[in-house]
Amino acid sequence: MAAPVRAASQLADSVARVRRFNRFYTRRIGLLTRGFLESEFSLTEVRVMYELNHHPQITASEIGTATGIDAGYLSRILANFEKRGLLERAASPADARQSLLQLTRKGRGAFAQLDRRQHDEIAPLLFALPADRQRRLLVATQINERLLAPAAGLREPYIVRLPQPVDM
Repeated sequence: MAAPVRAASQLADSVARVRRFNRFYTRRIGLLTRGFLESEFSLTEVRVMYELNHHPQITASEIGTATGIDAGYLSRILANFEKRGLLERAASPADARQSLLQLTRKGRGAFAQLDRRQHDEIAPLLFALPADRQRRLLVATQINERLLAPAAGLREPYIVRLPQPVDM
């Protein structure tokens, strides 16, 4: 009977640790400010811009699949972008019910500015770390991505870890 209580206690502790990290990380990279990077855009809007910038001629449903954003919310974001002159639509030759979306010149300029600002925010964080700690951080981000990816249940062909004394 003690095992389930211990497992529940361990799970609660693990959940608390992940949540603590989430709070630390969102604060550290400035995700809690009113506009992302003190811009006029929310984090969600910038994520949609990212998809539009990196996938010209993308459909709204493809953006929704890539981001997990609710279709109604995404539709409002896209309509707002179009109204502001950041987005243009073209009829899809493959499916008349779909529109192909792309950023306008103004939209690409807005994204480029945000992309530079993101780089300029992250670079000093990395630069402040010695090379070995930078490597550890980058390995940790890869590990986290692999572990939290939807296919995380699949066995990896190898595990990335720091060297152990017996490895040398």
